[in-house]
Amino acid sequence: MNDNRHAIIFSFIAGLVIYPFVVFAQKIPTYESDEIVVTAGRIPVTFSDLTRSVTVIDREEIETAPVHNVQDLLQFAAGVDLRQRGPLGVQADVAIRGASFEQTLILVDGVKMSNPQTGHHNLNIPVTLDEIERIEILKGPDARLYGPNAFGGVINIITRQSDDKHGHIKLTAGDFNFSQTDFSVAQPIGRFNNTLSLSLARSMGYHRNTDFDNRTLFYQTTAELGGGVFQLSSGYMDKDFGAYKFYSERFPDERERINAGFMNSALSFDKENYSLSVKAYWQRHKDDFILDSARPDWYRNRHTTGSHGIELRSAFESRFGVSSLGGEIAGEGIKSSNLGNHSRTRGGLFFEQTLRVSKNLTLVPGFSFYYYSDWGWQIWPGLDVGLQLTETLRAFASVGRSFRVPTYTELFYSSPANMGNPDLKPEQAWQYETGLRWQQYFLVGEMALFRRHGRHLIDWVRYNTDEPWQALNIAQRMTNGAEISLTFYPQRMKNDAPVREIQLSYSYLDADKDAGPYTSKYSLDYLRQQFICKITHRWFHNVKQYWRLRYEERYGGQKNMLVDTRLYLDYKNLEFYVQASNLFDAKYVEMGFIPMPGRWIIAGLNFRWQAKVLD
Repeated sequence: MNDNRHAIIFSFIAGLVIYPFVVFAQKIPTYESDEIVVTAGRIPVTFSDLTRSVTVIDREEIETAPVHNVQDLLQFAAGVDLRQRGPLGVQADVAIRGASFEQTLILVDGVKMSNPQTGHHNLNIPVTLDEIERIEILKGPDARLYGPNAFGGVINIITRQSDDKHGHIKLTAGDFNFSQTDFSVAQPIGRFNNTLSLSLARSMGYHRNTDFDNRTLFYQTTAELGGGVFQLSSGYMDKDFGAYKFYSERFPDERERINAGFMNSALSFDKENYSLSVKAYWQRHKDDFILDSARPDWYRNRHTTGSHGIELRSAFESRFGVSSLGGEIAGEGIKSSNLGNHSRTRGGLFFEQTLRVSKNLTLVPGFSFYYYSDWGWQIWPGLDVGLQLTETLRAFASVGRSFRVPTYTELFYSSPANMGNPDLKPEQAWQYETGLRWQQYFLVGEMALFRRHGRHLIDWVRYNTDEPWQALNIAQRMTNGAEISLTFYPQRMKNDAPVREIQLSYSYLDADKDAGPYTSKYSLDYLRQQFICKITHRWFHNVKQYWRLRYEERYGGQKNMLVDTRLYLDYKNLEFYVQASNLFDAKYVEMGFIPMPGRWIIAGLNFRWQAKVLD
């Protein structure tokens, strides 16, 4: 039955892919669009000039996709492995190109947000979905750009900036007593453009001890001051949820509460041939974990982590190309009932040069010097190459060295079953990538091949079964992979085409791991194959539907295929939608012993006033 159902779904998608080519095999009208400026690197560039593999999730997809949080968006990004412990924003780990969840750097407007306690908290980001303009996923070696932890890649969340009056209120309800209220308002006051948004989501849970109550508040103001642009943003998140078997199969009644807050400020000046920006930030994260809610004081860990820093970046254009130079000084620390009290400082300098060797050839060398109070100085070089082969075809390649510093959990965790190691050193890797990008007004495609050779990787290992697991720099890992993606825009060929957009992507990974004579607690566990399909089409003038299909095969043979969809009706300032997650009620586990939800139906009503219209 399942095989037949899968065959029907793939046949349906194949028909949608082929249909536009048959219907629109006629004169193609001219179509021009504004280029996306990608800011994931130190020097912003247009999408067509990229010398790296970058995936962009734009505002239109954020508004139409059947999602309510960042982690659901990332589930359907090519080459991204997102594994949930709890749905709808409760908790998830994110990895890129076979790296671990600890090896992905999270940014908000270019500011580091990764948690020094553990990568399990990296997606506890106090930014509402309403206030995200786009998400840029920069894949591969990025230490020369961002320093520590940009090992497998970087996810940069870019917030929206508004200069008019608008707002909306969205009410959502669905299965398992789920409800969500989202409110956002933008109001200029004098020279300051202010935005305030609030999101409240709760559910009784789809399974024993899977209830949650999540609250997020976000505020941002921008203004032109002294010839520059000032931006201040702050966010607060409170999550209280049942953590069914999150970390141990023996304890189904685990419980966790998380509070997270941040404040970022930036002042930037952009002149004709010169730009300068200064950013300062403060972050705090509190985690209260109970192993057995029936005995809350029997085993309870309380952790508070904090970080703060300042970053300076300058860029100037000369006859040699664009040069970018900057530095960072930061500190981070933890106060924990289990890990103890610790702090460390870091500082770094980076330099990147864009060289236009010829009309079609671009070289981007760069490096960063980074200092950590626990490990001293290191240098992390890299080089990108871009070659314009034809008007629509571009080749790119990159090589770079990257590193990741140990988390406080890996350094200091202590329990009868697991022991941290305060003598751990940073992980290291050399990474290589090459690819082709094809870009036309109705079709965009990309293919990339990559390799990562990781050394001194941190693993939890032991000799004998009667010993506790211990964190050691023992593992080596070679990862090879390939990605291919294709996005087709039928409506750019024919305005009244029923299908607006089709996105297809496929990725393949192969990795080996050497932990020497030890037994590894975390054996090879990565996405061997991933296929993603996204389709947006119109039924009637203002009735549209969005489909997403994700097929994944993990190393070891575990396979999942999920289909999500959203049907929505737009009428003036009112939008009504109904969506289904896991439409065909697949039974699957993404992590550990935690069964994920079956089919989940949600409906909502969104009222907007003076809302901005997407370009």
